[in-house]
Amino acid sequence: MQRRHFLKTTGIASLGLTAAGSVSANPDGDTYRPGGPKQGSANSINLNAFHTNEELTKALTKVEQRSGRVSLEEIARSAGRNDPVWEVKVGNGDTKVHLITQIHGDEPTGTEVALKVIKQLGLSDSKQVDHILDNLSFTIIPRVNPYGAMYHYDYNGDGSEEWIARRQNTQAWEEGDSRYEPYYHYDSPGGDPGYDMNRDFNVRPPSEFNPRTDDEASWWGEDEEAMHMPYEGHTLFASGLRLAPEIRGVTESFNETDPDYAITHHHKGGNLYPGSGDGNKPAKQTLLSVMASYGESYLDRSPFFPDDHTPVSQAVNPFLDEETSTRSIKLNSLVIEALAERGNSVFDSVTRYGYYPLWGSYLDGMCPNFANGGDSVPGMLYETAYQTDDLGQKALGRMLQLTSVGFLESFEALADDPSLGDTSVETYFDTPLYGEGIQRRR
Repeated sequence: MQRRHFLKTTGIASLGLTAAGSVSANPDGDTYRPGGPKQGSANSINLNAFHTNEELTKALTKVEQRSGRVSLEEIARSAGRNDPVWEVKVGNGDTKVHLITQIHGDEPTGTEVALKVIKQLGLSDSKQVDHILDNLSFTIIPRVNPYGAMYHYDYNGDGSEEWIARRQNTQAWEEGDSRYEPYYHYDSPGGDPGYDMNRDFNVRPPSEFNPRTDDEASWWGEDEEAMHMPYEGHTLFASGLRLAPEIRGVTESFNETDPDYAITHHHKGGNLYPGSGDGNKPAKQTLLSVMASYGESYLDRSPFFPDDHTPVSQAVNPFLDEETSTRSIKLNSLVIEALAERGNSVFDSVTRYGYYPLWGSYLDGMCPNFANGGDSVPGMLYETAYQTDDLGQKALGRMLQLTSVGFLESFEALADDPSLGDTSVETYFDTPLYGEGIQRRR
């Protein structure tokens, strides 16, 4: 979930936010850092272990047909391929969880884990599953970006197109779609224009505001690339425009669910675990970073801003109250603790992804929950290491296990106690930000 475009358009880069856990300085990529997984060459990318759109549809349909407790609904169509965006509902509990994965097409691990979880919740008769379903209700969108997931282009320069996937959807911008073409619309890689859809959300509900038509010229920066929308006494820098039909579908799903927790799964680049190497052993890679969204009550814990920073909307989400912020942080702490209990392995190398708001993102655009009266929602971000053009399907087993354990431990804990009263926020803040980046080798 790279943040480079947000920094460019808001001018926050001038504040020096190149610390670990956000946008890291260009690392020295000449020497491979051990600890695995090792990135492959341009000719070694293989995605055959991942579900195609057709295979995902078939698998979800089969679960719905076999299970008496899973419902499957099409909530949107992808802008380019016209593939369905599916929503799965399961569970009868009072605590509602909204989970989305693969909003970036080159970040597929979450989809594979979501499908595994859907099968388990839909088909298993175990006591664990019964307990979870008695206490939780799930709304899961396992693949927000069907076109990005299946995107083919000439990756290695051999003149033929390969299945590599890419970050954005495929959708042209035309005059009249919005006042200006937003910064998160671009055509690389592959040459087909599309939107980074995790920059396309807007905090205001569709019933009261259409960001594509109801904006004002004064809200746009001098470069006319980003809309800095005023709302409730704050400026929400680089707000999204809801231009992608996929995002309008996710927005409607979230608003109808009115969840108690929101979870989104992403990938990031490769990074080292801080302080893990010495002269006798190599540095360890961190294969998972987590991030909590939080409000002003935790401004003094910001990794990037002083506790008196203004405007506050650059540093934290001012629409998340203390109770929501605390539950958000505790959910992340829970996953860190659960994985650490697995012992000295990839599971005890979880790091923190440094937080500040991205007002066009799922967490910051949706968790204020203004469509449901502003009853704010705790949010959690998963970031497993490497996109598909880095590794393809290499190390998929480890990535799947990391995410699966995180998801299921979260669900069990929420089923036991939705307030997460026994979990400490300090576990989260004691966890280091992810370390030096490992540059792609080609």
